[in-house]
Amino acid sequence: MKNNGCKKGFTLIELLVVVLIIGILAAIALPQYQKAVWKSRTAELQTLTRALMTAQSAYYMQTNTMPTSFDVLDIGFACTSSPELASSFGSDDGCVKDNKYGLFIHGDEVGTMFIDGPYATAGFFGRTIDNSEGTLKGGQMYCFEITADLGFCDKIMKGTFIGASSDGFNVFKLP
Repeated sequence: MKNNGCKKGFTLIELLVVVLIIGILAAIALPQYQKAVWKSRTAELQTLTRALMTAQSAYYMQTNTMPTSFDVLDIGFACTSSPELASSFGSDDGCVKDNKYGLFIHGDEVGTMFIDGPYATAGFFGRTIDNSEGTLKGGQMYCFEITADLGFCDKIMKGTFIGASSDGFNVFKLP
């Protein structure tokens, strides 16, 4: 016998409610996921900067000169040479790591920056020795932004604005 009163499947309204709930959950979860990804990338960038600072300092202590190339530094990661990046910073050498980060050497400074995403043109740099004005200390890491009002150094990293560099970068002291 057939039972015609038995309901099989879902109604259109029920399906729409499920899709709406999934959409709301996705709208809440996606920004949190993106925030976690950028925190992870920022931590990786800071680690790269510290590794470069350590390698530069070791090279300086051995030779009493500043390195002019990544090739002479004792670093445990590979990067692809980028003359374009170096020239944009007026740097001695530049390279790209994992198509996400730009690295540069400029005199007694080494630095890293994002080359894609919402914080492209922001990053970190460190010095081996104090600068002549005494505002930037050797062995310290600083945050910089090339693009004005990017918000990475002050809003995300909670840095304190120090001033603009001679190259026009906004420089921030990290907490």
